[in-house]
Amino acid sequence: MESLKDIFIEKLGLEIHHFEKFTNEIYTKVLKKKEHLIQEGSVCDFVGIVTSGKLRSYVQKDGVEFNNDFYLENNFVTAYTSYLTQLPTNCNIEALADTEIQYITFKEFNKLIDEDPAFLKLAKYISDTFFIRKCKRETSFLKNSASERLEILYKAYPGIEQQISQYHIASYLGIKPESLSRIKLLTYINK
Repeated sequence: MESLKDIFIEKLGLEIHHFEKFTNEIYTKVLKKKEHLIQEGSVCDFVGIVTSGKLRSYVQKDGVEFNNDFYLENNFVTAYTSYLTQLPTNCNIEALADTEIQYITFKEFNKLIDEDPAFLKLAKYISDTFFIRKCKRETSFLKNSASERLEILYKAYPGIEQQISQYHIASYLGIKPESLSRIKLLTYINK
């Protein structure tokens, strides 16, 4: 939990008692590989941080899965639109390896905010994190080629190619696995 502590103290300027109060309200969830943290149609009532493992977020259309995010160690994880609206989500979040998350429920987080508005700094930080990730990905699909999107992915998630299968990375980039292989080969040849 040291990285979460750093967020509280270093990035947000909150006090150690805020961190301690927050950690008193969190739960631990352990997922086995291929187990879902949340599935389409359910309401997301938590926000968590990945303490170990990795997950993917995906949507389905006509039986085909499309990856739209990855959550690696020390990343926040939630179906954020569902969390904010408390309406059913249209996405799925699945563990890609045995994974552990620390999470707080919607009810408990809002209780902390009601008791001490300083927790709004954390809520804003989480919101900003998800908003920026979403905007960068959308802009990348509009402005960048597949090879440029791959490079952006590598910069955003250093070492992801050793953690996530080529199949899932290709889906996230909006291309077929064989196209990803060609892009990687051409990049290697041109270096």
